[in-house]
Amino acid sequence: MKKRGLSALLVCSLLLTAVATPVVAAADEIDTKIEQQDKKISSLKGQQADAQEKIDALQSDVDSIATKAEKLVNESAKLGEQQTKLQSEIESLEKRIAKREDKIQNQARDVQVNGKNTSVLTAVLDADSVSDAIGKVQAMTTIVNANNELVIQQKADKKAVEDKNAEIKEKQKQVQENQVELEAQKGDLIAKQADLNVMKADLALEQNDAEGEKANLQQAKAEAEAEKARVAEEARLAEVAQQQAAARQAEVADAQETPASSTTTEESTTTTPSTEVETPSSTTPETPVVETPTPSTPTPSTPETPAVETPTPSTPEAPVVETPAPSTPSTGGDLIATAYKYIGTPYVWGGSTPSGFDCSGFTSYVYREAYGREIGRVTTAQEGNGPVISVDAAKAGDLLFWGSPGGSYHVAIALGGGQYIHAPQPGESVKVSSYSYYRPSFAVSM
Repeated sequence: MKKRGLSALLVCSLLLTAVATPVVAAADEIDTKIEQQDKKISSLKGQQADAQEKIDALQSDVDSIATKAEKLVNESAKLGEQQTKLQSEIESLEKRIAKREDKIQNQARDVQVNGKNTSVLTAVLDADSVSDAIGKVQAMTTIVNANNELVIQQKADKKAVEDKNAEIKEKQKQVQENQVELEAQKGDLIAKQADLNVMKADLALEQNDAEGEKANLQQAKAEAEAEKARVAEEARLAEVAQQQAAARQAEVADAQETPASSTTTEESTTTTPSTEVETPSSTTPETPVVETPTPSTPTPSTPETPAVETPTPSTPEAPVVETPAPSTPSTGGDLIATAYKYIGTPYVWGGSTPSGFDCSGFTSYVYREAYGREIGRVTTAQEGNGPVISVDAAKAGDLLFWGSPGGSYHVAIALGGGQYIHAPQPGESVKVSSYSYYRPSFAVSM
């Protein structure tokens, strides 16, 4: 009987081991996956560090371009001041030339009208005396010399005006070239800033994915630990049940062997009746020992099982990406009214918000706010929004450009009647100007 009890105990142990082994193996597999996830997260962190280095390098390039652009803005401002000064000098020279021309013409008219002959020979022949002739000759010489000096000065002043005109045109050309270069630099800056924003968005996505994987990793680890704890508890309870079953089997075996030995004794010794009375008394208590309730019945339901139902940490994957686009107030599609709202806004190079505009930043913002229309950020991009037309054919809402097509450096919104609204240059603010003040080169119908 003892052998039979031990066999039953061995079979029970094998069954429990067969059940526990897959669970332990699954836990080990989760540990392996956790290790793999740790490596993946470490790799993602390295990639994020590399991306941050690229962002820092790109920001350095952006700062360099901004510095260069600021120098060009300052140069353009100085050239503009020189241009204004030269224009004032030219106007002064033109006034002096006009006065001299009037004087020369008056002299010529006086000779023709009064019939005065200003030749030296006539003056000598008409003289009353030698002294009178000498005086008239000297007077004639003085007049002639004065006229000659006047003519020479007139020629010199005309040449000065021509030189000033050539100089101012050269300055204007230089200003335009600097402005075109400035606009190109601004385009590069905006493109690099866009790349920088894309890199930041990619980095945010990678960080979000890494956080999600990390959360999944923590959840898997918690589940694995809970599963291991459950298996360990089941193994402990199974071991206790095995020990209890073994103890009961041993008690039953002992109880069954004791009566058998007593019966044999009775059959061999029939002479002593007293032993027949004492023997049954030792065998009677075996019944309550066998009927002891087994405590191993409730063991399958362990209280640790709810640990598997740990709520998954909510790590939103998409909200980082789904950044809402900045909204601007609508004016019912009234472009001109929208533009007028920003009169007085200061000029800021590279500015494209109501805190500060440059020329193309102003036009792009106004079109976006009024119509929800993207027309491009720099002047050369905005040229492609419609057919090129003459300045005089432009109507309210069309775009006016300075420079040549494909190389424009300034843009404004036409108001009609020879006027436009624009962000002029550093030191000024958004205002209304006219063609007589600063005439555009060409227009684009919008």
